[in-house]
Amino acid sequence: MNRTASGAFRRAALATTAFAALLGAQARAQDAGQPAIALDEVVVTALKRQTNLQDTPLSISAVGETTLSRLGATGINDYFRQVPNLNLDGNTPSNRRLTLRGVRSAGEATTGLYYDETPLTGPTGTTQDAGSTTPDINLFDVQRVEVLRGPQGTLYGSGSMGGTLRVIFNKADTHAYAGAVEGQATTTKSGDAGYYAKGMVNVPLIQDKLGARLVLYREERGGYVDSVPLKKNDINGSASSGGRLMLTFTPTEDLTIRATAAQQKESIDGQASWSEAAGRYRSDRKTIAPSNSKLALYNVTAEWDLHFATLTATSSYYKWKMLRNSDWTNNIANNRTSSAACGRYFGLSGATCSSAQLSQYTAWADSRGPAVSWQPMSLKTWTHEARLNGDLFEGKLDWTGGVYYETRKDHVDSIQTHANAVTGEAVRPFDPLGARYIDNDVKQTALFGELAYHLTDALTVTGGARRFDYSKTVAGAVTIGNVISNSPVTAPSQVDASAKGWVERINVSYEFDKNLMVYAQASKGFRPGGANNIPGLTSGLVPFQPDSLWNYEAGVKSDWFDRRLTVNLSAYQIDWSNIQVQAQANVGANFFIITNAGAARIRGIELETTLRPITGLTITGALGVSDAKLTEDQTNSSVTVSGSTGLRGDRLPFVPKVSGSLGADYLWQIGDGLNGLIHLDASYTCKTASQFRPTYVYYEKIPAYSVLGARVGVEGDGWGAYAFAQNLTNSVGPVSITSAAGALDQVVSLTPRVLGVMVRRSF
Repeated sequence: MNRTASGAFRRAALATTAFAALLGAQARAQDAGQPAIALDEVVVTALKRQTNLQDTPLSISAVGETTLSRLGATGINDYFRQVPNLNLDGNTPSNRRLTLRGVRSAGEATTGLYYDETPLTGPTGTTQDAGSTTPDINLFDVQRVEVLRGPQGTLYGSGSMGGTLRVIFNKADTHAYAGAVEGQATTTKSGDAGYYAKGMVNVPLIQDKLGARLVLYREERGGYVDSVPLKKNDINGSASSGGRLMLTFTPTEDLTIRATAAQQKESIDGQASWSEAAGRYRSDRKTIAPSNSKLALYNVTAEWDLHFATLTATSSYYKWKMLRNSDWTNNIANNRTSSAACGRYFGLSGATCSSAQLSQYTAWADSRGPAVSWQPMSLKTWTHEARLNGDLFEGKLDWTGGVYYETRKDHVDSIQTHANAVTGEAVRPFDPLGARYIDNDVKQTALFGELAYHLTDALTVTGGARRFDYSKTVAGAVTIGNVISNSPVTAPSQVDASAKGWVERINVSYEFDKNLMVYAQASKGFRPGGANNIPGLTSGLVPFQPDSLWNYEAGVKSDWFDRRLTVNLSAYQIDWSNIQVQAQANVGANFFIITNAGAARIRGIELETTLRPITGLTITGALGVSDAKLTEDQTNSSVTVSGSTGLRGDRLPFVPKVSGSLGADYLWQIGDGLNGLIHLDASYTCKTASQFRPTYVYYEKIPAYSVLGARVGVEGDGWGAYAFAQNLTNSVGPVSITSAAGALDQVVSLTPRVLGVMVRRSF
């Protein structure tokens, strides 16, 4: 453990503990003679039916609306550290990977992401790495976030190998008028100011029959990274805006129909990464890499009580357009004196460039910099699901069965083009070095079901299975040849990939009483394979296969001291085989592919506790441990061992072995109808690494770090006013450090200390 981060976390933990003890002593004096305090019941829908959180035999976290507000969370990046073994790395939604339990690798997503009934994923891009992009809809007016750890393949399908994250929106109410507004202003240390404004209104259009709920928001976050070559400050500022319109229609007591239309736009001025060599929060890149996105989601869900069962039918359409932009100047610098590139420039076949030709090529290559890789991407997805839930034999058997169908189309253009040396932005009209496109077409169908049989009032056995069948078509062509990256013009080509199979789960749970349950389960996870579209790629590396894993776990869920204390603990082992990995193509240093190689074993524990010792005081804690190592070398018949190849015993990159969080909230009465609030939260992430092999030239150690947040405020009937600090100690917190030829020690870090005020009003 890094001493600085360890010390900071210990200080944060001691501060939180001392804070809780002090408030506890004060509150005990105020609370003498009060009855015992019971924890609130939390209802979740992780099993695609309503269950109590403590009665659900899964390792699951539920982050409610109040917790999200006190963390100041508007997106996934603001709360993930509070959930055991949930990790997020990357600097923007167009380059951000979400993982659970250390199940992290390139390819399709390893963690399922749902907004209500709609699964969302990113486009595959040029490297077939859909998991590297994560949609992130604003969390205003969200009921809760459910994080289901461990494979959820039977109910949620492919992409849920490590688990599933579900964001549940507040629904339109057909009975009562309601509304809420929130405003916030912030300042970032050594950076720009920021703000947000959000509002919600709920209207019963036809009393008890039809209700509408409208949510609107806009947020700007201040930048803090400065470009040294371009002499520009705070280049990574961002802005997002959007809204949701939700309808609830209840034509009869037995039928409820809900419709959602959501849109969100986001723009980011430039890269958030910076260089250790250039200095803290200072970029040495010679271009600006802006990104933007526009996301639209539409869903209709109907629930019909058939009395013997409940039928749920849902259809969604999801569209996401984005621009991913990155610096390409270092690729020119790395090949400016290349004899092979010189030969391609002059069209030589087997002959070597003369010194005069090499000088001429080098001068030409230098004239093409700086350069950017300009990648506009689009994704369109239809998903449909119909399922039945019910029970038989006087409640002895709970059952779920359903069908699923998905079509997904995505497209990416990849253009390497000249940039203006003064502004750092792409020259318009484009002056391209090269260009290509890739299209992906995916179809997936599934049948699934689960049975939960209550052998006794205490003992329940659950079994589930999913039959999946998918096909993927990958097509593309190089339209403008790039001699620097060895990418000649190619005719359009197409490759098909498909697979079918089964995913299973079995779970046994036993309730000793209403406050203590133990469970054990074995569950399988999978994700689809696909095909690479790289010019000149060896035929054996074009397709790649599905990978899968088995997860074995046991857990306990318990309440103590008249439900003042909740302790939930789980332990697991994951055996992961035929892993999809990213490897360098055999046609040049600028192309990467997905292939299958190696196996891994991941062992870990997850602990969550909540304590309410006295009225008004809540203390929470979470701990995640993930020991993720390769059990086989990451090689196959077409991939040779290099300095970066993972070997048996190597730890998986970017997977922290230990992470944890502490939090304390104290709410007390300071006047008639007026309460005070103090909130503290602290989190810790241990050291990781960027590569498998410590001997690899681009291997980077990522130090441990901790982060502390605080919020104080006053709350009345339907209103609140707060002052807060995020990253109170101004920790650098290197989330990731990566290196490559010409781009050494690139850091993505925590945002520096943010101070702000927030007001809210509900009616």
